[in-house]
Amino acid sequence: MSPLFGNIIVGAGVILISALAARSVWKKHKSGGHCNGDCSQCSSCHHK
Repeated sequence: MSPLFGNIIVGAGVILISALAARSVWKKHKSGGHCNGDCSQCSSCHHK
C-alpha cells in the first residue's frame, strides 16, 4: 500500500470528524442551545 493512500484515508477521517463536529455545533446553535455570555438574559443558564 502506498503512503499516499494512507494519507488520503487519514485526511478523509479528519475531514469527516470535523464535519460531524461542525454539524453538531450548528444544530445546537439552531435549537437555541448556545450561550451568549449574558446570564441575565438567559432563562436556562447554569451559572445563576
